[in-house]
Amino acid sequence: MVSDEADSGSDSPPLLSGDSEALSQFIENMGLYFEDYGIPRIGGRILGLLLVARRPVSPEEMSEVLQVSRSSISTNLRSLLMAGLVERVSLPGERSDYYVISEEAWERSLEMRLEGIQALREIAEEGLQGLDAGHPARQRLEEMLSWTAMVEDAYRKLLEAWQSRKEVPA
Repeated sequence: MVSDEADSGSDSPPLLSGDSEALSQFIENMGLYFEDYGIPRIGGRILGLLLVARRPVSPEEMSEVLQVSRSSISTNLRSLLMAGLVERVSLPGERSDYYVISEEAWERSLEMRLEGIQALREIAEEGLQGLDAGHPARQRLEEMLSWTAMVEDAYRKLLEAWQSRKEVPA
């Protein structure tokens, strides 16, 4: 359950503010969403927490707010850092590391989807190499290749549109 009380110190603003029930549900839904894409549920919950946090969050605060072990937080933070979805930051006068959602998180998310489709295309190409010209599965794999080409193109266009959106000065 999300608590408005999670706080790293008396000088810091509260970690979360707003409807704690709605925020808890949002965080849980993010966990479920990302779990469908191969990220452990706790990783998605961490992303959800970072999205709604008012300030950078320490692993200790994540553990307290999400009610999971510190080791689970550490393991998932390493994965999220490697994926480019979160960033480690330091705060003046603090000895602990803090985390924020990466400014490149959505771009990185599209890139990961594109990489997944490219991997699927390569698998289809390898499968086709093993089939004779008249093999009944050939048509299915050729259709798979057509589909991956279409989806790759769509993801590339989305990525380009997102990147150009970010480049436009405010």
